[in-house]
Amino acid sequence: MANQTERTLPVIGILGGMGSDATVDFFGKVVAATPASTDQQHLRIVVDCDPGIPDRSSHIMGQGPDPLPRMIAVGKRLAEAGTTIGAVASITAHAYLEGLSVALPFPFLNAFEELSRLMGMQFAGAKRIGALSTSGAIKAGLYEKYLSDWRIHYPDDESQTRFVMEAIYGPNGIKAGNVGEEPRLLLRQAAQRLIARGADVIIIGCTEMPMVLRQEDVSVPLIDPMKVLAEALVARALEQGDAR
Repeated sequence: MANQTERTLPVIGILGGMGSDATVDFFGKVVAATPASTDQQHLRIVVDCDPGIPDRSSHIMGQGPDPLPRMIAVGKRLAEAGTTIGAVASITAHAYLEGLSVALPFPFLNAFEELSRLMGMQFAGAKRIGALSTSGAIKAGLYEKYLSDWRIHYPDDESQTRFVMEAIYGPNGIKAGNVGEEPRLLLRQAAQRLIARGADVIIIGCTEMPMVLRQEDVSVPLIDPMKVLAEALVARALEQGDAR
């Protein structure tokens, strides 16, 4: 009887490893978004953090292998663990979300769709949205696809290479385990350049960025799509539980 009851409960599946620190950070956001006052009131969460998934930006830029097959393999393990609703703990990996959704038996929430809803409610009057993101996510056209009601501005080529990508992928970048002042200052400079060009809002569109860049670092609203996704994921899982 206990096993039957457990199967009726919602299970959040987090497809992680892109990178590992970002997965931990997203897991924390999901827990923080859950309205619980005891251990037992929290949702069941299954995390598969597979660092063997090929780099998404490299593949999108034509410089590396396709990460989708490995992502699907991870998703199948999540399905076997009972996942009823999933999320990908990477902004750039959303470029592969359609392929994942076709291959797997549970739905994935889309951070960009949830971000669009939030923008429509809270920032409908914003004229220029600045996006700090990986080059892969920019080339994949994710912002234009899901945020077509706004004008999206990206860092210029120099800022993208010198500040944004260095902060993420550089030898002293976040993916190298550095969440200190160096990547924070690089991202601040990129954000300040976007604000100088008229950005009303800044989207921190890489899962690692919120680990170093904070609202106090910029003079306009700073939006973390992964926090938005975590809150939506919890709400949808709770709805699944009520429906069951």
